[in-house]
Amino acid sequence: MKLKLHEIKEPLSFSFSEENGWLKAVFTHLKLSFQGPVSIGLEITKDKDIIFFQGHLKVSLTLPCSRCVENMAYEIDEFFSPVFAHGKDPHREKAELSLEDLDITYFDKDEIDVGEIIEEQVGLLLPLKPLCSERCQGLCSACGQNLNEKRCSCKKEVPVSPFHVLKGFKVTGTKKIKKKRS
Repeated sequence: MKLKLHEIKEPLSFSFSEENGWLKAVFTHLKLSFQGPVSIGLEITKDKDIIFFQGHLKVSLTLPCSRCVENMAYEIDEFFSPVFAHGKDPHREKAELSLEDLDITYFDKDEIDVGEIIEEQVGLLLPLKPLCSERCQGLCSACGQNLNEKRCSCKKEVPVSPFHVLKGFKVTGTKKIKKKRS
């Protein structure tokens, strides 16, 4: 879904659900599957060349646990508010950016793709390493057994430390060396 900037005269409100084909495409592109209804509320306002988005995303996703790779439910019920400015980024050549500079995305076309914005926001709301539980033990690195289900019979080898050669090193009596004064 694309919005033409010159057509935005007053605040716009949208409500999307999984019936919207482009919204399904967003989740498909991110390789995500959802378990229930997807709802996105979006309000768009324009002030000169600045576009303000205020949105709310509610969805129940199925994600693989990053330790045991079992599917798990993950709920997102979050608000987001990206800001876009029409024109070239005035800070592009600067070496340093302030926090305010990081909050604005610059674009130079006359339209904004809402699907891309929603896709970016969903990606930002996902956990870096989803866990089915804090106690998840993951998979055995040797045989691949899910250690949450049962123990494996693999021999656990203790990794060799690079300092193991110093294990028997002993320091015996020390002699002090006297400095000669000149």
